[in-house]
Amino acid sequence: MTLMGSLVVALMLALGGPVPTASSAPAKLTNGCAVGPRGIPSCGAYFGAAYGANTNPSGWERSMGRTLGVHRTYWGASQVSSALATARADNARNRVPWMSFKAPYSWSQMAAGKGDAWARGLATKMRSAGGPVWVAIHHEPEGDGDIQVWKRMQARLAPIMRKAAPNLAYSIILMGYHEFYGESKYRMSKIWPKTKIDIAGFDLYEKYGVKGITKWKSFNKDYFNPIRAWAKRTGVRWGLAETGYSDPAAKRNPKWIRAIYNAMRARGGIAFTYFNTNLNSVANWKLSLATKQNAFTRLNKVAPKMR
Repeated sequence: MTLMGSLVVALMLALGGPVPTASSAPAKLTNGCAVGPRGIPSCGAYFGAAYGANTNPSGWERSMGRTLGVHRTYWGASQVSSALATARADNARNRVPWMSFKAPYSWSQMAAGKGDAWARGLATKMRSAGGPVWVAIHHEPEGDGDIQVWKRMQARLAPIMRKAAPNLAYSIILMGYHEFYGESKYRMSKIWPKTKIDIAGFDLYEKYGVKGITKWKSFNKDYFNPIRAWAKRTGVRWGLAETGYSDPAAKRNPKWIRAIYNAMRARGGIAFTYFNTNLNSVANWKLSLATKQNAFTRLNKVAPKMR
């Protein structure tokens, strides 16, 4: 952002008016695909990762020779200022920030409006991020409470946040398994709110070799094809909000990352975010094996990203 642009942003924030963002200008990916003001591409798919514990990925990127296309981070309800700083840093490096936040109150309280001011304040701050920001509130809700209360919370927050920030894409992030194969109460038709949601994220991992698992997951048949059919019916864009593969899987199939990315993209997915950390993990998802890091680096060098 130029000095004049920074002064304009500061003035508009002081006056309480709308803040212009870099996303208000026409944008494209490096492959030529158009990108909307909320960072959603007309074609192509971002490629990137979560890294450490919200660790700055710049050093890792330098080792790969190219920045990430999407950067996944996780925040508490009181960490909005830190999240904004990361979103600004991401946009300055042409990464799309994809952020999860914990809600400041219970699902029922949020659904009743107690969190409206917090949600509006978060979105208003994100207007000055210098580009698009993807936001989710309480990802992976399965098993954390009454899913219908969570649904009402999403229905209330999405329009508030989208209205407050034209550069903010509201996302809902789910585990994936439960929606297609778990208890019926988690079916997409039952938990998806009746309001505009920009992106559906799914957290799907290849656990071959973990705790005795000997069967490979069929991403296309069991997940990508059903998700594509659902997305076509609803008009919601989708992507992998988290994914990873175990070390045993990497040793058996070193081409897994590229194959899954290509399969996702072919079925309409717009983002592939690798979980390059072992936080809250049941296996070593980190790109600690040379085969895994090399596979990621090769694809990161050619995958489309914001420019």
